[in-house]
Formats: sequence, C-alpha cells, structure tokens
Amino acid sequence: MAKKRRSKKSQKQMKKAVSLLLGLVVVILIGLYGVESGVLSGESSLVPLVDDEHAFSLHVIDMGQGDSLLLSKDGKYALIDAGETMSPSEKESREAIFAYLDSLGVKRLEFLLLTHQDYDHIGSALDVLKRYDVGVVYDNGVEHTSKTYENLMTYLAEEDVEYTVVRDGDFVASPWSGISIEVLSPPEDLIYKGKKADVNENSIVLKVTYGETTYLLTGDAETEAEEYLLSTYADIDADILKAGHHGSSSSSTYAFLKAVTPDVVVISCGAYNDYGHPHIEPLENFAKFTTADKIF
Repeated sequence: MAKKRRSKKSQKQMKKAVSLLLGLVVVILIGLYGVESGVLSGESSLVPLVDDEHAFSLHVIDMGQGDSLLLSKDGKYALIDAGETMSPSEKESREAIFAYLDSLGVKRLEFLLLTHQDYDHIGSALDVLKRYDVGVVYDNGVEHTSKTYENLMTYLAEEDVEYTVVRDGDFVASPWSGISIEVLSPPEDLIYKGKKADVNENSIVLKVTYGETTYLLTGDAETEAEEYLLSTYADIDADILKAGHHGSSSSSTYAFLKAVTPDVVVISCGAYNDYGHPHIEPLENFAKFTTADKIF
C-alpha cells in the first residue's frame, strides 16, 4: 500500500512566494572550475552568498564531477556527500569543499550523510572527518569493497565515530527545529541487479521539509529507484529537486518528474566531463516542468 504524504497545494505559486518570506534560499555555486551550458547560471565565489545564518539554506558546492551538498541554519551545518573526482584533480575537488566550508566558518558538522559508496560521493569523506568535528555519519549500509570505503569504515570504528544505517521510512535526526529529514529510499531489502545490490539505485533519497517548502535530494538514484518511489509514495511533490546521477539519462524520467513537479532543478556535474553530463534527455524533461532560469 502506498504511504500517504501531504497532498499537493492548489496554490503552488503562492506557496513559493511565502517560502521566500520565510528566508528559504538555494545557494548555487557554479563556476569554480567553469560550467558552460545554456541551462546553468551562477557566479564563481568563495564568499558566502548568504549572510543570514538563520536562513535555512541548501548549498550545492561546485567540486567538479561529483556531489557535496551543505545544509545550514542557525549556525549549524550538515554535509550530504563529500566526493572526489579526477576532473578536476582529486586535490582540487577536495580543497573546493574545504574552502567553501571554511569560508562559512564551519567547525562542526552535525552529521555527514553519504548517499552511496561511489568515489565521487565519498572520496573526501575521510578527510572531512579528520578536519571537522562530525556528530554522526549516515549511509545506506550497502556492502562495498573499494579501498576508499574500507578505509572510511575502519576510521569510524577506530575513532568511535557514531555511525547509523538508514533506509526507507527512517528519519535523520534534524539539528534544526521545524525541519524534517525523511529517508524515502533505498528500500529495506535494497534494489538488486543480478546478485548484487546496485550502488546507484540504492542511493539514499532524502525529503527535506521546512514549512511549506520541500527539497528532494536523490544522490545517484536512477530509473529503478524512481519507479520504487512512484510505487511506494502517494505524493513525492517537491519544490526543489537535486537531479539524480549528475543529470544522466539514466535518471529523471518524465513519469518521475511529473510526480515531483519541481520548481527548481539543481544538477551537480563537472565542466567538460567525460560522461557528457548533463544529458539532453533529462534537460528536455526538466524544461517541461520549469523554466531554463530555474535549472542550475
């Protein structure tokens, strides 16, 4: 049976205007390594773009072909993914994350949530743990044999860092009053392709809700994960969508976007990346639900 979620508001545009008055803001950093596309906009800057620490903000850090998102409010911070990438170099992508966090004066992260085990999402995680005070680490608990992940898990055990596995139906402990962080995927029994749990399809998908505004953060979730969300939840409507898998054609199907109806879409990918992200098919799908100036 589908899980019931809040119904869609009939006056959705009015809801967006009210959300702005509440101080909600999306901070888009595009350009540290140059991003050229007709649907992307923004300015390169390491100067914090939001000087009101009481606003609830989603910061999409430009660290190249990978993911690192920062949530902030009231001087408290949480990081979702901390990748490294070969484009630009591993060092540059890692230092881009550090430079942005340091520019905000971040000393502590209430939590570090790793959506899945790919290098472009966890490559800098160990360095983040060594550099900042981290309250708790969350991931999906999928077994992975990469040296990067094994080293990370060894460090968590040796340093006695709090570690929690989350799946569908769990809630991440929110450090902010009035903000809920719900895990929509992966399912408890995971998504398999053949005999192995698929890394991307089992990405942690988060629904972050503050007042009347909802963020849907999808990691590298692809079509099977999207189908799971559609079949499991009666309502996955969201105002702001972090596009799955860096804007790949393996994600962001029309059926999924029709259910989400995003006002703003954020794509995290590197300039001139080897994968051709973002692909044209998802861009065309996004354009059916929002305007080009709201696709970042």
